[in-house]
Amino acid sequence: MRVFLSCLVCRIVTFVLHKLGRGATSMPGKVALKVKRNVLKDLSENTKVIVVTGTNGKTTSCRILEEGLKKAGKSYFINKSGANLITGVTASFIMNSTITGKCKKDYAIIECDENAFKEVSRYIHCDVILVTNVFRDQLDRYGEVTHTLNAIKESVKNLPNAIVCLDADCSLTYSMSKEIPNKIITFGVNVPFDKNAKAPEISDAKYCIFCKHEYDYTYHTYGHLGGFVCPNCGYKRPQPDFAVESVEEMKNDHSVVVANLNGDRNIIRVNIGGAYNIYNAIGCAAALTAFGIDEKTVIDAIEHFNGAFGRMEHFKAGDNTVNLILVKNPAGFSQTMNFLKNIDDDFTLILSLNDNAADGRDISWIWDVDFAGIFEKANVKEIYVTGKRCYDMAVRVKYEGVGNREIKIIENEDYNKLVDIATSQGRDVYIVPTYTSMMAMRPVIAKRLGGKDFWE
Repeated sequence: MRVFLSCLVCRIVTFVLHKLGRGATSMPGKVALKVKRNVLKDLSENTKVIVVTGTNGKTTSCRILEEGLKKAGKSYFINKSGANLITGVTASFIMNSTITGKCKKDYAIIECDENAFKEVSRYIHCDVILVTNVFRDQLDRYGEVTHTLNAIKESVKNLPNAIVCLDADCSLTYSMSKEIPNKIITFGVNVPFDKNAKAPEISDAKYCIFCKHEYDYTYHTYGHLGGFVCPNCGYKRPQPDFAVESVEEMKNDHSVVVANLNGDRNIIRVNIGGAYNIYNAIGCAAALTAFGIDEKTVIDAIEHFNGAFGRMEHFKAGDNTVNLILVKNPAGFSQTMNFLKNIDDDFTLILSLNDNAADGRDISWIWDVDFAGIFEKANVKEIYVTGKRCYDMAVRVKYEGVGNREIKIIENEDYNKLVDIATSQGRDVYIVPTYTSMMAMRPVIAKRLGGKDFWE
């Protein structure tokens, strides 16, 4: 009876919120959990579930996995809105179940916040867990990286029967393999993206997690990812089960790689650009294979998926494109700057910084961002900053050095003005916002330039 009531109130709240034009991603689940705290256990019981967690790449990875299940002809659902706390996960299950709590789909793709996974893992049935990576994130919410790592490790231990896919290039993530009972599949990139890449000045994992000796590296991809080895205790990167063996091409809208998928070598075109999306692709190849999807379908999914909302999302503005790239932490921001540095065409850059709870109140992390010399390039024609902390971002950019360019400020989070500016440039525009800024500006962009609501 309580499962029925939980499902009923969730549906009623969802209906009302949608009528009011709101996303209804978390509140319905919050109400449902008040009725039955462990309702997720009943809802997920007969469903094949894959959980995606980690610091960066969760939402994009879920889109690749979705494309894989779609092309495999599977019946599935996904918490597409990115509502990745237990409230959002519960609401997603209820809205894809009967009123009595029986899931209508055979498969579920669940994006889960690293901290929320501790509670979700107590109730959910799970077949595969994909851990993308562990980087330093919002300090006032997650603390240091070891806190995030321990949260994921504790969660995985609650699900000993799940197959766990780990990033072999991340010394933090892979260290879990020594302490969890699960079957493990590893993925990684065997080569640097830039042959001239040096060790980052600021690393989230400079010292061995086991003996605290400084790591040596045979190569770096980005951040602390790469061929790590501890010369003291011998902890080192393994040879991954799923590996990118070479990067043949990296463009702003795609990459071409040679990948070894559990012993089979393939040339694969990753359908959106960026080094981090190569990691997302190879991680999803491992996860989809663990989920029983055949190799041909896995490759097809990687080559045809579309970016998630706000993540390499494109909006047409006449002959030009307005691009939205979410950033949340130093590693992701740095990689976005590195991606933009490699664009040859002229473009306008708009940076947007908020400090709401979901962004993290502490914005000192922007000083750890590596701008990769982007402002030395003449094709970055104009620079704008906006968001609640636009002046802090302006100071950060000024200290980086922008030559003779003016740093222009869009005050009061005026996103209609932002769209006016973006559509009047006569060139492509790249908007780089933090989370709540993206969530606030995207409906304005989508309404004026065309696009779905974020929960669709």
